[in-house]
Amino acid sequence: MTPDQRYLFDASGFLHLHGILQGEELQKAQAAVQRYIDCPPDKLPPGFTPNNGAYPHGFAFDKALEALAFHPAIWPIVLELTDHKPRFASGTMRVNTRTHDTFGALHCAADDWGQTPCYLVKDGRIFCDYFVIFVYVTDVHPGDGGLVVVPGSHKSQFKRPPDFYISPDGNDPDPHPAVLNITPKAGDAVIISELLAHGVLRWQPADRDRRFLMLRYIPQFVGPTDDNLPFPFPDEILKRLSPETRELIEFAPRSRVKEINQRDIITLS
Repeated sequence: MTPDQRYLFDASGFLHLHGILQGEELQKAQAAVQRYIDCPPDKLPPGFTPNNGAYPHGFAFDKALEALAFHPAIWPIVLELTDHKPRFASGTMRVNTRTHDTFGALHCAADDWGQTPCYLVKDGRIFCDYFVIFVYVTDVHPGDGGLVVVPGSHKSQFKRPPDFYISPDGNDPDPHPAVLNITPKAGDAVIISELLAHGVLRWQPADRDRRFLMLRYIPQFVGPTDDNLPFPFPDEILKRLSPETRELIEFAPRSRVKEINQRDIITLS
């Protein structure tokens, strides 16, 4: 991580990386997303079952999407946050439209899991064992809706008040000065700690949607029995993946650094 990235992630609990996908790389990712969306359900490969805007295992649908798990703009950050011991947990594609969209209430790992993941700074480095990377392939403009966060809440020592930024009817709450709506453009990525309070405003545009991949990373020594994780990946999905991605998914003890995690640049074979 650069000094700026380290400072901003520690201060706010998230990073907004601008334009990591451009030109042909972005076009290939957009085309792959479109193919998944357009594919009739009875023509989809095994393991792919869209449901209400969620496209499970979207990262595995095309190599242009699978490669994003190792993108050179995010891979060094993944390595630092996990002390060079990451494990890939899931890669869902999401498509938000105005139809049937509702406000997604603020939540975080401390609320949802009944446990608190690790976040600490030591010897000038950040250690964050549960985090998500959103890679966008369409634009989000101010007023569109989408991701909201409470900057700095990843360090909060107090439980969020039950009446803070809530919606009793599925509509968006009134704006709050402490809640930030992040508006990425196509090709941007947003990295958040799972400890960061985050939610989703209703998608407003009727003529376009919000398309992105959610790439989740955890420590390599977190086992498949964790109820909060989608392990194991189905065999039909694993068979589609490159050896590098399968190694990143594999469990490994805390004492060992996997070979894939010792490489600064990853090219899928």
